[in-house]
Amino acid sequence: MVKVKCIVSDICEENGYVIWNEGTGECVIVDPGFSAKRFLEFMETANLTSVAAILCTHGHADHIAGIGPIREAFPDAKIVIGKKDAVKLTDSKKNLAHHFGVHLILPPADVKLTADSEKISFAGLNFTAYQTPGHAAGHVIYVLEVSVDEKPTAFVGDLIFYGGVGRTDFPDGNFAQLQESIRNIVYTLPNETVLYSGHGPATTVGVERTTNPFVQG
Repeated sequence: MVKVKCIVSDICEENGYVIWNEGTGECVIVDPGFSAKRFLEFMETANLTSVAAILCTHGHADHIAGIGPIREAFPDAKIVIGKKDAVKLTDSKKNLAHHFGVHLILPPADVKLTADSEKISFAGLNFTAYQTPGHAAGHVIYVLEVSVDEKPTAFVGDLIFYGGVGRTDFPDGNFAQLQESIRNIVYTLPNETVLYSGHGPATTVGVERTTNPFVQG
């Protein structure tokens, strides 16, 4: 059975996630924020001994700041990000860290996602990564393959939230693209799909399609 643990960072109250198959010691991390220590402490308590990959939905500082400490602890962890956001890993201005007074330079990406949809597998977990620009030019979401008795699951970063959507006033944001990404990708997933967002509580495709005030299905 697939397990998911949400870990909230202090800065921006950003949600990161640890994902693993129950009974295994290997995991995948999505969007580790500024509170990297919490991820490492949780892994210890959950008997998780390695990180196969760090999946980034996009390259804003509040979603990538924890990559450094996690990569130091697990040097073999692959850093995965959309190609158009890959430059943000190594540029403090483009990843917006300078807004926090932080000089944030991280290791470069190991995998740069380029296709509209792309299959990736780490730690026995299978994902489809979809290009979903709008909040950021290289924003991607990760849809997790699950068994028939588990709820379909997607990690959607700052594309869509419970009752809201991501900001588009950053340099490479675009509200029309964000709406298109949500309608053409997120809203085509089954209604029961759980959406794990970058901020706030989890929601579902069905709830957002029918009630989200910013993008109607």
